[in-house]
Amino acid sequence: MLIPLLPGDIAPGSPVLAELAELYAGNAAFHRLSGEFGPEPESVSPTEVAGALTEELATPGVGVFLARVPGSGGPTRRDEGDAAPGEGAPLAGVVALLEAHPVDGFPWIGLLMVDARRTGRGLGRAVAEEVHDRLRRAGRPGVRLAVLVNNPAALAFWTRLGYTEIDRRPDLQAGRDCIVMHRDL
Repeated sequence: MLIPLLPGDIAPGSPVLAELAELYAGNAAFHRLSGEFGPEPESVSPTEVAGALTEELATPGVGVFLARVPGSGGPTRRDEGDAAPGEGAPLAGVVALLEAHPVDGFPWIGLLMVDARRTGRGLGRAVAEEVHDRLRRAGRPGVRLAVLVNNPAALAFWTRLGYTEIDRRPDLQAGRDCIVMHRDL
């Protein structure tokens, strides 16, 4: 279900970029909380989404993954030379994963966004569990993430998945108040 995002996937005119722009625009409520994409995040452009994802991909140790709906006939894995995934497997979400935080050494989930039209159906949980399984197979003992203090729905979601609060501090990118959470794997 998780397919690595490659730079060509976010090239202008890419069908994957169009899907990602739709996914981001559909999550305008989150972007309002985070302050990302200006005062009208429901109008986020493909160029803005490509810029944000290019920045993620340029960060050492960060992988971005497309979450595709399982069993929909589309590709479930690809290698560097494979064509971009697309037809037949609807984009369900996107995940940004830092392999090892430079201070604590733990992997961090930097973003987990699912199609807002599909919330409440277990999709977010399924994507998170796939991330957990991937990290377990890599021998990682735990995973961390930060939730914006002003996002109680996300806090409740991650708490249901077994994450516990270990700290509160501003994030490094924008100084927003965050709750740092940890889950043993």
